[in-house]
Amino acid sequence: MTIVHARVDERLIHGQVATQWSKIVGANLLLVANDEVAHDEFRQSLMDMAAPSFAQTRYFTIDKTINVIHKASDSQLIFLICETCLLYTSPS
Repeated sequence: MTIVHARVDERLIHGQVATQWSKIVGANLLLVANDEVAHDEFRQSLMDMAAPSFAQTRYFTIDKTINVIHKASDSQLIFLICETCLLYTSPS
C-alpha cells in the first residue's frame, strides 16, 4: 500500500483532482474518506463521473479508512482525499 498523495478539499473528487492531480501523482485509486459520502450513493455516482478512467474510486467512512487502509495491496497507489482536516491532542 502506498499513499502517493493526500489532499484536503471540500469538493472531494472534481475536475482538477480528476484531470490533473491524479495523473501527476500516478494514483490508480482515489479514496474518499468522508462519513457522509460513504453513505450517499448519489454523491458517489457524481464523483465517479468526474473520476479519471485509469483510477478506481472508493468511499469509506473515516473509521473504516483508519481500520483498512493498511491492508491495501502494494499495487494500489492511493490518492487519499478528505473534506476537512481535524487536529487534536490526546487527553491528559
